[in-house]
Amino acid sequence: EDPLVIDDTFFLRHQGADMPVYVNGNREIKTFVIVLHGAGSFGLSFRNGAFDILEEEFAFVYWDQRGQGTSQGHYSKSENIIELMASDIVALVDVLKDKYGEDINLFLMGHSFGGMLGLEALLKQDLQSEISGWISLCGAHDFELTRTERARSLYGIASQQIAVGNSVWEWEEIQEELEQITDFDDDDSYNLVLSLVPRATRLIEEDGIVSTEKPSGLGGNTLFQNNPLTWQISHLFNKPVNYAVETNYSLSEYLPNLTIPSFWMYGLYDFSVPVYLGNDGYQRAGSTDKEFIMFEESMHHPHYTESDYFAERLYSFINGVL
Repeated sequence: EDPLVIDDTFFLRHQGADMPVYVNGNREIKTFVIVLHGAGSFGLSFRNGAFDILEEEFAFVYWDQRGQGTSQGHYSKSENIIELMASDIVALVDVLKDKYGEDINLFLMGHSFGGMLGLEALLKQDLQSEISGWISLCGAHDFELTRTERARSLYGIASQQIAVGNSVWEWEEIQEELEQITDFDDDDSYNLVLSLVPRATRLIEEDGIVSTEKPSGLGGNTLFQNNPLTWQISHLFNKPVNYAVETNYSLSEYLPNLTIPSFWMYGLYDFSVPVYLGNDGYQRAGSTDKEFIMFEESMHHPHYTESDYFAERLYSFINGVL
């Protein structure tokens, strides 16, 4: 009932899809952060830890993308699913401005595959004029580069861990597997590298290199504020990231056209979207106001594992733009 707090739920209907949108946080500041989740995830998976703190300052827009989470609808398969999903973002921006006012400040934050979607909307669907700043949270922008850099990152971190005596024989086995790859464009090679990620992740966690803490509310959001059955079925049948992998989808050539303030945040031990990818995006971005930071004790979810530092830096970036 607090007039300064937003706690809204509605559905965005666009191009045959009905997508749930949850808006929570501070209404008074008139600053909204649209959170673009990664492939196979859902919007409310972010409403924990750092975001609990940040909702006291800003409003956050969590939503389940087309064919993901608990979204619904009937629509034909698109020739370019990334383009279609980016157009959903444009539609969401229109709805938010209609609902909360044309004078609101909007920031776009993309995690993992959500990074690709956000940049597609900004760079190829002329959304920059509506957005105050771009935040890439372990976000992807070039799937061709990801093929090589994921393998290079695995090999490099294996060498690092071998040098300090951590799980030596297992890391050596991972390196031997990687040394067999001769063609990174080959799908079998891509799948081989991908299959090594869970093993590398386990070793990094078991040896205490990164934090393994998860927000206390994550399980509750998954079970009670989300429908886990619908979520998993959606993920089984709708995997838009596959299109990006199959086509080696890349926005690298468009990044010099990114002119709004941008903030790039990546985990040092991220095997999904290696830190090199983040630095490459940062270097290519045409923004005159841009910043890159690395979380040295995190993998793919620094907003979980280094939540206080994440909240501090995100707060600083947004206030620096306003």
